[in-house]
Amino acid sequence: MNAISLINQGFQQTQEYCATHQVAKVQAGSHQICPKCAVIEVESNNRNRQAEIDRMVREKHFSGAMLPVRHADSGFKNYIINPNNLGQANARSQCVNYTKSIAAGVKSNLIMVGSTGTGKTHLAVATARTLLNKGMFVRYITSEELAQRIMNAWDRDSKGQSEESIIHDFTQYHLLILDEYGLHDREKRLELVHKVLYARYDAGKPTMLISNFTMADLQKDLGDRLWSRFQHDGLTVVECNWADQRVGEVA
Repeated sequence: MNAISLINQGFQQTQEYCATHQVAKVQAGSHQICPKCAVIEVESNNRNRQAEIDRMVREKHFSGAMLPVRHADSGFKNYIINPNNLGQANARSQCVNYTKSIAAGVKSNLIMVGSTGTGKTHLAVATARTLLNKGMFVRYITSEELAQRIMNAWDRDSKGQSEESIIHDFTQYHLLILDEYGLHDREKRLELVHKVLYARYDAGKPTMLISNFTMADLQKDLGDRLWSRFQHDGLTVVECNWADQRVGEVA
């Protein structure tokens, strides 16, 4: 039984007809209404309500991603490519393809290396924003911030969070974007960052790792065991080996 039949079943038909739908109106209290108009209004209200829910969910996803404020509007379309720089076009293309694969459920990793000012964070945020708009959960964080978050759990005022629970939290995102890898203090902090990377590998979750290291130095810093795991489910490597674009803009 459709919605119009339900309305007709519960109300008495009148002699008045709807000029739009050419059907008899029904008596609803002191009002005469067209069943078809009523259904259209209900469906419109439901669509508006769902749109509002979708908007709220989207805002929650974006808020939880903790994207850098400076890159709030960074996307693939406004990533500026120098016509003479084939590397930039290739970097964007690789990140676009990687984003599509993650959206399709592929669990591979991506490493993006290059000196400062080459647009690595812009491309990373473009990846995040695209996936967030598709309803996926993404988290952006720097390596230093990640290590500090875990170390904060050692304090007495950590509100019940443990090192294990924080590491577990960072395994739940569909994609973790770990920026500025290698700029944190060494030894203990590096070990904590590696714990998260191992945990995400064990959970079958993809990670985007961004660093100013060269690929050779990054591979050495990760170590043989973690480097092997990072490649296991597939690895995209993006090398941004051009000059600092921020300096160029100022000049």
